[in-house]
This record gives sequence, structure tokens and C-alpha cells, in this order.
Amino acid sequence: MARDFWEDYCGENPALMSFFAGSPRSIGAGVTTAPHWNQDLLQAVLQYQSRLGLSRTCDDNAAVIITGQQPGLLAGPMFTIYKAMTAVLLAGQTAGKTGRPCVPVFWVAADDHDFEEVRSVHLLGRKHERITLQYDPDEAAMVDAMPMHRLPLSQSLHEIIDEATRVTTGSECRAEIAAFLHESLDASASMADWFATIMARLFRDTPLLVFTPALPAARAACLPILEKEIAEPLETTRLLRETGDRLRALDYAVQLIKSPSQCAFFIEMGGRRRRVCFEKERFVIPDEAISCTPDEMRTMLHAAPERFSPNAALRCVVQQALFPVAVCVVGPGELAYWAQLKPVFERHDLPMPILYPRMRGALVRLKTAKLLRKFGFSIEDATLPEETLVDRALRAEYSGDALAALARRKLELGAVLQGLEHDLETLGAAKAPAPLIAGMSERLMEGMKRIEQALLHLDAVKTEAIRRQVRRIQTELAPDQKPQERIYSPFSFLFEQGWDFVPRLLHAMDVNRCDMQEVAL
Repeated sequence: MARDFWEDYCGENPALMSFFAGSPRSIGAGVTTAPHWNQDLLQAVLQYQSRLGLSRTCDDNAAVIITGQQPGLLAGPMFTIYKAMTAVLLAGQTAGKTGRPCVPVFWVAADDHDFEEVRSVHLLGRKHERITLQYDPDEAAMVDAMPMHRLPLSQSLHEIIDEATRVTTGSECRAEIAAFLHESLDASASMADWFATIMARLFRDTPLLVFTPALPAARAACLPILEKEIAEPLETTRLLRETGDRLRALDYAVQLIKSPSQCAFFIEMGGRRRRVCFEKERFVIPDEAISCTPDEMRTMLHAAPERFSPNAALRCVVQQALFPVAVCVVGPGELAYWAQLKPVFERHDLPMPILYPRMRGALVRLKTAKLLRKFGFSIEDATLPEETLVDRALRAEYSGDALAALARRKLELGAVLQGLEHDLETLGAAKAPAPLIAGMSERLMEGMKRIEQALLHLDAVKTEAIRRQVRRIQTELAPDQKPQERIYSPFSFLFEQGWDFVPRLLHAMDVNRCDMQEVAL
């Protein structure tokens, strides 16, 4: 089994830390040495905040604590919110420690083009069931490979808003929040625009800056990075592959796997984001059956920089070129691919930021919290198989001496078999019967387990009641045995909790923790 990036990074395993710029504890040094803002970009970012309905200021010497995520339907899963919250809390804490202004920035990954990843939203229904709603554009075939800043919004999304409002737990806040969603949808030009507007509203009462790379000033500022990639088109890919080999040698799974001919940038053709390769001294766009020389590609870049965008690896470098980033807040999956990026930063003569693990949370309603305590379950236990939890819950509820008697006899039988093996060994006859004794022991223990199962499930009515309770726990906290934060939209809770949902979470959660935090609703 591959080693765990998250556990080893949080534990500062020396074998892994050499792939990064430093540990999370070295944040202060990164903040004090971060450069100043590009003035043109700063003005463009502040103007963008106004377009989103935010009133923001920012010192040009403020260090940046950055995070981001691809646009998701109804803000995507909860972990998106935890990322932004981590950046907000960390910026405030770090500014207080270092004396240098720090600003949290959320990068809306508007260039991403995987529609299948963002077309669905998962909600926790008011009857404690998981509900999935899916966006079907009016011209579904037309959105294939379309970046999110171009992905159109159809009227069917209003039906999704209405359904989300209907199926989730509500309060007197429900109508106001639904109205905002309808109005912001009508005012947005693309999926990325709508997502950015939602994030801006959720974090209105914080200093968070929302950013999109589609801003003309951002496209202009990253031209030197793309020019270098055109001049040496496969160098980034080579570095990623070599670092991946080093990670594999240490038993880490490699996240970024690239073919040797794949370039580190995309180009838009006909409104679609297309992969670029370099073969036989020419750039090739396979999906369009187009090839060109490096000079022709460079000419296209300067004629229309808005058509060019970095891949996942190069985006991290572009981010550093645009902003004075001291710290980047990441989740477990991102941490894995960042481990391959240090040589790419060095290639572009840019400092790799310190990576900070985002907060992890589980929102627990009162009745579910009582069930957890009743059965002695932790939040992490909710990801275990249903039958495992049902048996543990039945054991916690079991009243009677039969299980104790069974456990006692189980020990006695084990001791008898061990004694028999010892006697035979003493008499010089253990060699041949030993496998038979081992097999008998295995069969006896399996039989004892079946007896235990039968005892636990004797009361069918009680078993079914507990199964329903376990399913409620798992549906709420670990749908499909995955953490809640990776599945449910924040609007599962917002219609009930109201707009102060995020401010209350900011108050309740600890930015210095890497473990899963339980938050009572």
C-alpha cells in the first residue's frame, strides 16, 4: 500500500519534506520574504471584487495566503468552503504573528474544463437521504471541453435551485437564500461567474479576495511563463516525470502522470480547451488535427493570450508569478501533486510557497451526535462498512450474559488447542498434526463468530432499528463511505442555517488542526 502524503506531511516525515519548500511551521519566513504586488494586477483584482458586490482594499505589500477550486454547482462540495475558511483564518493569524499584512485569496479555477466533475450537486435531504441533482444544459454536446469561464447557464438551473430549496431542511432564511441564487444566476455569464458570485456572498463578511485567471491583466502577467514553455516545450513534463519516479521509489503514489510529448499548457480552439503536444519539432493539437512551429505558437500567444491556460502543474507556478504568495492552502489530493512541483518552480526562478493543510470538518446535527455517543462511534468510524457499524452498535446495545459466556469459552477453546499442540510437541509428534490443529482452530473461531452474529441479531426488530440509525449516521457523515465534506454542497445546510453559516464555522473551527473537526449544528 502506498504511503499517506497527508499523514507524512502533517507529521513532517523527512523523506517527504525534501520535496517541499518547508514545513507548515515555517509560514512566517515565507510571509516576511514575499515580494510586493503587481500594481496593474492589484487594481484589476480590486475592480473584480466590486463586480462581485464586495467592498475590498488591499495593501500592495500584503503577502498572499492563497487557495482555490474549480467551479462547482451550488458551490461544489463543503471542502471548498473549508479551503477558503482556512485561508481567511490563517491570513489573520499570520499577520498577527509577523506584523506584515496578509490577504486571503481564492482562485476560481475558471480555466478547468471537466464538465462531468461539476455538473452534479449532492444534497443532504431533510429526511436524511442523499439527493443528487444534475445540470443538463440545453445543448449538452456543446459543452464538452469548454472552460468554466465559457460554460453557459441555462434556465434549467432555476429548476435545480427550486428543487434544492424544496428537499433540504429549511428555516425562515430559505426564501432569501433561494432568491439570491435565482438573481445571481440570472446576472452571471458562465458557470465560473456564478460560482465566484456565490463564494463572494458566502465570504462577504471576511477579507477574502475572489480571483479569476480570465482577467485580462492576469493573462498578460503570465505571458513570460508561457513563452518559456513554448521555448522549451517538454521540460516541465520531464521534471514532473523524474520527480514522480523519485516519489514512487519512496512508495508514494504519483498524482501527475504525463506522456513524454505532453506540454504544460492548453489552447482554446473553437471555444474548447485543447491539449497541446510537441512532436518532431512541432506543436500538435490532437483533437483539432492541427500542428504548428514554435514561432507560430508564440505568435498565437501574443495575438490572443486569453486562449492560453496552464495545466494543473504549471498553474501553481503561474499563481506564484501573479501574486506574492507565501502560503498555499491545499487538500490531500493537491498535496500529492504539489510534491512533484519543486523542480518546476526552480526552472522558472520562482519560490515555491509553503503548503498548509486545509481544515477538515464534519457538520453533525443534534440527533446524529446523540447516536454517535450512544454507540461509541467517532466521525471517522462512519466511513466503515455498514455491517461493521451495525455489529458494533448491536454490541453497544446488547444486554445479557450470552456474549460474555461465548467470549469466555472462546478463550478456553483457544487454550485447549494450544495445550494440545504443546503436548504433542513435547511427545515429539507435533510436526505432522500442527497444520491440522491450526485448521481446527481457524474453523472453531469462525464458528464462534457465526454464533456471536446469531446472538447479536436474535431480535430482528431491534436489529432493523439500529440499521436505520447507522444508515442515518452514514448518510449524513459518510455517504458512499466518503467524508461528508467531499460530497455535500454547503447549501445542504445553508437553507437552514442562514447567511451567518460561514461566520459561525469560522468561529467554531481551529485552523491549527489537521484532523477531522466535529462541528455541531
